[in-house]
Amino acid sequence: LAMTESQLKKMLSKYKYQDLTVWENVSVITLYKDLKPVLDSYAKPTSDGNSRELMSLTGTIPVPYRGNIYNIPICLWLLDTYSYNPPICFVKSTSSMTIKTGKHVDSNGNIYLPYLHEWKHIK
Repeated sequence: LAMTESQLKKMLSKYKYQDLTVWENVSVITLYKDLKPVLDSYAKPTSDGNSRELMSLTGTIPVPYRGNIYNIPICLWLLDTYSYNPPICFVKSTSSMTIKTGKHVDSNGNIYLPYLHEWKHIK
């Protein structure tokens, strides 16, 4: 594992459910080795106009489509209340790709899935 649990705990020090978030992130980055935890300023301002420093998982995931596997670049922002709130998910287009819009992805790369909309946190 490129990132240790202690490094993740440090990144997630301001998260309300730190232990669960660390555990889930370790599971995800073990399964999807190209996803990397990144601590950054989340671009969407809060109600008081400030940005928040949040962790995202950024990289590519393999997606099967019409008999081929495509490595799709994504960014999953984890709110500091994760896992009580779902991640905010985006397809991150590159200079050599355009986002194919549909019922699950809009032209800005926002991902809409029933699973995210009907999010239930782990109890």
